[in-house]
Amino acid sequence: MRILIVSGTFLPRISPRSFRTTELVKELIKSGHEITLYIPYIEYDYTTFLSQYPLKLVQYKDSIDSYINSRSKIKWIFGRILVYTAAYPDIKLLKNIPCKLRKENETYQLLISIAAPHQIHWAIGNMYFRGKELASTWIADCGDPYMLAKSINRKHPFYFKWLEKRWCKYCDYITVPIKEATDGYYPEFRSKIRVIPQGFCFEDIKLDSYKPHQITTFAYSGSFIKNRRDIRPIINKLVDLKLNFRIYIYTNNFSFFEDYKHLLGKQIILSGFIPRLELLKKLSTMDFLLNIENGTTVQTPSKLIDYSLTKRPILSINSNDIDENKIIEFFKHDYTHQTIIDNIEQYNIKNVAQQFIDLCS
Repeated sequence: MRILIVSGTFLPRISPRSFRTTELVKELIKSGHEITLYIPYIEYDYTTFLSQYPLKLVQYKDSIDSYINSRSKIKWIFGRILVYTAAYPDIKLLKNIPCKLRKENETYQLLISIAAPHQIHWAIGNMYFRGKELASTWIADCGDPYMLAKSINRKHPFYFKWLEKRWCKYCDYITVPIKEATDGYYPEFRSKIRVIPQGFCFEDIKLDSYKPHQITTFAYSGSFIKNRRDIRPIINKLVDLKLNFRIYIYTNNFSFFEDYKHLLGKQIILSGFIPRLELLKKLSTMDFLLNIENGTTVQTPSKLIDYSLTKRPILSINSNDIDENKIIEFFKHDYTHQTIIDNIEQYNIKNVAQQFIDLCS
């Protein structure tokens, strides 16, 4: 089958959506499908990857931010206004992606567009609106919802609903990772929604053997969101309970830990994001793993799948309503109330990729 995939992120970037694209592409190629992949331009040598997974790779111009990180206060303020009023800088994709896709003369059986950002769907929806259909079947794959997302601190401007409804109208299917995400989309399009979970190649995973630590040692991997997915109230609770611990944190949000450097010292070990397979190996040595709940029913962290694959207990905590009894249980190696992911095989990339193909049958 000839398949066109348009995504906003790919190897070597480390994020759930990058894993979504990368693992799907690899498995579809293994299964004998012919892939054309559109991704943003980055300075990375794909020679080794392409030798293992031959495909047609096209890189479009990324939505580069020229205001938000500016040293000019006026430009920074203007940039912040653009973020809210114009979905800046991702709104640039409405021009950048079609500039490349308009040159496509191939006939594809399947198009898979992968958000975030949702502006990828917007761009393709506009092309379909203007009569440029790219494939017999179009699947718009979404991680988090956009207009009806309940977890964002600030609602998107109302006028973006027309762009969202446009792509929802023209796509054949909307795929989401969990059933609860259906509520994040307009009611008139919910009949198009299909649940296809995050997928990973189980064959590549190698774990270390676990040995209990003298000092309770656990880990967290992922980003933080102030007052929602916030680790600081949890750390404060550990300190209040006078618990002896060591926590490894893999994140890009180092600013969250400025106040703890002198207070806790080597009890907190910070690291930037590392390659997924390397991370899973390290996580498999922990006493348990920490998940901070999103506080919403339409989003589930893909990290829970990775955590489950490490075969270590998962402590899931809402940072706005901390269950200290559960924390104490975990420190006593009582994992009665651990979070368990049912039917882990559903996240095997072989099964996930086949679900995409089945929608085109």
